[in-house]
Amino acid sequence: MTISTNSPLRHLPNAITLARMAAGVIGAYCLIISAGQGDEASAVFWGAASAVIFVLAALTDWLDGWLARVLDARSAFGALLDPIADKVLVGAYLIAFAALSNWMIWLALPVAIIVGRDVLVTGLRFTRPAPATLTVTSDARTKTALAMGMTAAPFALVALDIATPVSLPVAAWFFYWVGGVWFIAILTAWTALPYVRGALGRG
Repeated sequence: MTISTNSPLRHLPNAITLARMAAGVIGAYCLIISAGQGDEASAVFWGAASAVIFVLAALTDWLDGWLARVLDARSAFGALLDPIADKVLVGAYLIAFAALSNWMIWLALPVAIIVGRDVLVTGLRFTRPAPATLTVTSDARTKTALAMGMTAAPFALVALDIATPVSLPVAAWFFYWVGGVWFIAILTAWTALPYVRGALGRG
């Protein structure tokens, strides 16, 4: 489908991408609020709101790209903005989880690695957006998908704990999840290497 260059629809994919970025901050804030509630019903409400916001925002990672192709509205700005929105979405939630753990070093450290890497790569994109070596790599796409799944995992575990008659050992699973976050941190650091090499002209 080809639309007029003046059509407002051409801005829809980028508007969805920006909404994903905002959703990361709003959803993470809802998660923090849920932990501060004095009664279980309020905590569940805000926690569920945070989970729903994350799932819907994660789905827009596919939706904005699909709309850009269907509407023939792909742009350099959209290509630059899309991975940044993914980083804000995942990073905001991971920071919220680290805060809820009282900045437990075993969780705060991998989160710092993930967020630090994303800030570095984003900086490289803004300073040198043109080279092909700074486009999103297939490894980075895989990392993003795994990071989104890992970020959603605590919500899934809590939902299962609430829904099943036999209580799940959520506290024990927390440490397995922390191990998963470490895996994402290592993968994140690894996928930064092509961007660094590209920025140094060695790609």
